[in-house]
Amino acid sequence: MSNTPVNVLLIENDFQQVELLRKVLAKSIEPHFTLIHSPTLKGGLDYLRTGDVQLVLLDLGMEPESEGIETFESARAVSRDVPIIVLSGNDDEALAVQTVHKGAQDYLVKGHDDNPHWLMRSMQYALERKRSQQDLKAAYDEMEKRVVERTAELREANHELQHEVSERKRTQEALLQTNQRLADALDQLRETQQQIIQQERLHALGRMASGIAHDFNNALAPILGFSELLLIRPEIFNDRDKTKSYLQMINTAAKDSATVVGRLRDFYRYREQTEISLPVVLSDLVQQVILLTQPKWKDQALAGGITVTIETDFKTAPTISGNESELREMITNLVFNAVDAVIEKKGGTVTFRIYQKANAVILQIADTGVGMSDDVRLRCLEPFFSTKSEHGTGLGLGIVYGIVRRHGGRIEIDSEVGHGTTITVQLPIHKDEEAVVAAPPVPQAAPKGSLKILVVEDEPLVREVISVYLNTDKHEVITAVNGVEGLEKYNDGYFDIVITDRAMPQMNGDQLAMHIKKSDPGKPVILLTGFGDLMQGAGEQPEGVDLVLSKPFTMSQLREAVARYSRK
Repeated sequence: MSNTPVNVLLIENDFQQVELLRKVLAKSIEPHFTLIHSPTLKGGLDYLRTGDVQLVLLDLGMEPESEGIETFESARAVSRDVPIIVLSGNDDEALAVQTVHKGAQDYLVKGHDDNPHWLMRSMQYALERKRSQQDLKAAYDEMEKRVVERTAELREANHELQHEVSERKRTQEALLQTNQRLADALDQLRETQQQIIQQERLHALGRMASGIAHDFNNALAPILGFSELLLIRPEIFNDRDKTKSYLQMINTAAKDSATVVGRLRDFYRYREQTEISLPVVLSDLVQQVILLTQPKWKDQALAGGITVTIETDFKTAPTISGNESELREMITNLVFNAVDAVIEKKGGTVTFRIYQKANAVILQIADTGVGMSDDVRLRCLEPFFSTKSEHGTGLGLGIVYGIVRRHGGRIEIDSEVGHGTTITVQLPIHKDEEAVVAAPPVPQAAPKGSLKILVVEDEPLVREVISVYLNTDKHEVITAVNGVEGLEKYNDGYFDIVITDRAMPQMNGDQLAMHIKKSDPGKPVILLTGFGDLMQGAGEQPEGVDLVLSKPFTMSQLREAVARYSRK
């Protein structure tokens, strides 16, 4: 992250709150936040129009000038390019949803004990999200520029052909021959132009997969929704079955989100012969996705005064062959697209149908939403094509197409503007003779011996999770918050294993591993990183690192990694 100071405009009329935030931001190191305070909404908006501001902290209660959502709308109207974090003394869930829906980066309630911590985290995330959006737009603009250049080349070629036709009109025989040749050439040029545009857009996905993060909102919605229900409705804990069900869905959604980067890398690859296809009950999977996406199609829609109805019509159908995680992602994308279309129409119905047709199982998702024009319908499967402006990445239906293709299926889209959309997915039936039976996973048993492990991690919550996991297996854990502190503690004692994060201030995990290997070449070093999938896909293994483990990880995965280097 850059060391350039970040100018933060605070619009707040509570001077006690201003001093508190000034003390909190004064402790920021990377990035360093410079606080600019305006006690009035008018003064703040005037500065936002003319000043150099990268982030806005906005109190909704700017009486007597403005109050509530109107305050946010006034600030949003002045500048849509600067991220805004709302600070409010009103713990109003509906107001929070409304402000975030209108473009706020976050909604924080003043007065919570952990508010300074979450404020700093929220400000950093807001800046990172804005930077990612700018990078994505720049890449998209570059792609469109290349398309325009290629089109100009084709236009020039077409012009030259037309000139050749005019030259060959001297005789009747030459005219007939040239006309035929020109017609064939024009058809070929049109086909080539479409192929170039399509190839450029598909290649863009491959180039950007290692540099951007896909929109995780689909996977995060059930995590946020069900965890919030457990927090605001503690009486749910009295129902053990419901509590376990909610926790299981949160765990499932978290695991699915952790594989998004890897799935993006494999977006348009063909299926390998060695891949395992297991039997999947499609109706069970659809029911699970309906529950996982309920926070969006029910709770968030109702908060906006819109009713979305989900209906199912499942006929008896055999199992299909496939990857359950990929199929769940496919259905989730289809659900969110259908729900968005219905919400845009201010309410309606989404219907799921499953039935057998010949040697295939058919999944239909029909909505009564706004529908698509013919031009949109023909392009909606292209990656990065979106009708949602800055609110969408354009990857949803492209991912659906890639998953259907890898499963040997077909997808058809019927739509009419104002009358809704029906998407039909055809998937092959599971065949016993082709099935590869995978042995059920056997949980790694806890090691019998206790190890002394050094854990180097700058994120407090991640550091706590690792420590709890290891302490559960009776290991002795010593922690450090960065590479410099980790190296000092390593030099002061003996450790069986070192577990380190990669991206850390002062000294990163790669550098720490190299220092440790210089003094003790046989010491096992495990690298924990959120870029693990991309590193493994690229065959990247930093010098001094024995094992790369991707974040997020489960207790079983960490236990298995530690077990590899346990004392014999």
